[in-house]
Amino acid sequence: MRDSVSKYLCITGSILLLVMAIFHGRVINYVNILVQESDVSDLIKRIFPVLFILPTIQLIGFAIFGIVASFMKHQANRILVPLASLVLIDAFLGFYLGAVVPGIILMIPSVIFGVVAYVRRSSRAL
Repeated sequence: MRDSVSKYLCITGSILLLVMAIFHGRVINYVNILVQESDVSDLIKRIFPVLFILPTIQLIGFAIFGIVASFMKHQANRILVPLASLVLIDAFLGFYLGAVVPGIILMIPSVIFGVVAYVRRSSRAL
């Protein structure tokens, strides 16, 4: 795979992660209101907004790593393989929580990063 194709694929995966982060971040107020109106303990009501923002920050960080990896040459797999694995874990967590559409959307960048890492490794071996 040519470097330009793998670069565009990594950027596409990163854009998908940023889109997920935006969607996740936009519902923080809505979910926070639901939690505040529920009968959960005061501790949960205080810490929930912080806990809910963490995946948004994590997705933004993953997207940044994907963009950084797209500009790397030989060492990109050191970022792409763990990145694909971590995003795949997030996708499985989404499925576990019943969020099928976000899980599927997270699977796409995971597969993209994994394929780019595999193809880069294979092309270097030739």
